[in-house]
Amino acid sequence: MKSISLATLRECASQVGLSVVAVTSAESLELDRERLESWQRSGYAGDMAFMNRDSSLLSSPRQVLPGARSVVSVGAYYDRTPREPLLPGYGRVARYAWGRDYHKVLRKALEALCGLIASRLGSTPQYRVFADSVPLLERAIAGRAGMGFIGKNTMLILPRVGSFLFLGEVLWDLEILDVDSPPAGGVSRCGSCARCLTECPSKAFVSDRILDARRCISYLTIEKRDSLSWEERGWLGEWIFGCDVCQDVCPFNARSLKLGSRPDRDEFSSDNGVGQALSLREVLAIDTDREFISRFGGTPVTRAKRAGLLRNAAVVAANTRALPLMDDLRRVAQQDVSSMVRQHAVWAYCVLAGIDGGHKSGVSAVLEKARKDSAIEVTHEAEACYDRLF
Repeated sequence: MKSISLATLRECASQVGLSVVAVTSAESLELDRERLESWQRSGYAGDMAFMNRDSSLLSSPRQVLPGARSVVSVGAYYDRTPREPLLPGYGRVARYAWGRDYHKVLRKALEALCGLIASRLGSTPQYRVFADSVPLLERAIAGRAGMGFIGKNTMLILPRVGSFLFLGEVLWDLEILDVDSPPAGGVSRCGSCARCLTECPSKAFVSDRILDARRCISYLTIEKRDSLSWEERGWLGEWIFGCDVCQDVCPFNARSLKLGSRPDRDEFSSDNGVGQALSLREVLAIDTDREFISRFGGTPVTRAKRAGLLRNAAVVAANTRALPLMDDLRRVAQQDVSSMVRQHAVWAYCVLAGIDGGHKSGVSAVLEKARKDSAIEVTHEAEACYDRLF
């Protein structure tokens, strides 16, 4: 039987820049499977087909890698430096997306870790590495390994340092020696605190540790591919990509936010990615997928796709009363290749026109053109806006 000690594993992990390491067995997560099935039946996954996969697959490491003996869960902290005040004409970006694409960065580090372990063993173990890209319940695995506990906001929380961290895993046919029995990772230490639940702008939490993703701002700005309802548009507020509210208000994150802790790896800093906020004007000027990839390739923002990000930019422009962007919105409403983008730009232009009464003739022209649009969603939006304004 191939095996290594926990001390060796942590030494090798440190060499590749992974400072948080925990180990658990490859046994199925039965209790978490039952919770997942209940969550799936309630429809809380929305359009996320990957979260509606077979629950036995999501909860069974050995279905992903037959013969797996242990699972190594790793964490890497992302940027917790002070958030700058939002400038007019900009939209907020969730902290995890400030830097480079964590999927690629963590997978590379995990592959390097497996290479070091293979050199120590003198042979290559059978393994698979993952970073938020596999049908496994990552937070449940990390909790069972004793890395932290699952908070009321569904995030994995490390008591002394908080929840702003990426997770990755190694499944392999190695036994890890000298592993102490972990604490009960599933037991919440939130006590009576419910700030995450009460301060969520869209009231997305059904109850403790149960999130209705269909109401979550992160889901709406990143995973939802079609139109946003008028209510959903209001929920976005200033967020163009993701949301941090339920983590920002968590007391377990207070210390690292106060200290302005830097990320574990330079790739995750705002200096190496899109940063804390995006210019709405710059986003609205992106006309093609090629331009979109040229600007955001290698960052998490690509997950939203061009149409989704422009839709979000139009909504944030309206929510933040960005009157200087009215000409940009009119151009997008009339020319963008995506009917969904045109639809939301029409709405945003009309919202801003309602604030600045001097644009009555302009909004009439925009609505007349939109009412003749080839896409029914644009014509319906134009009719609704016309009824509201006139």
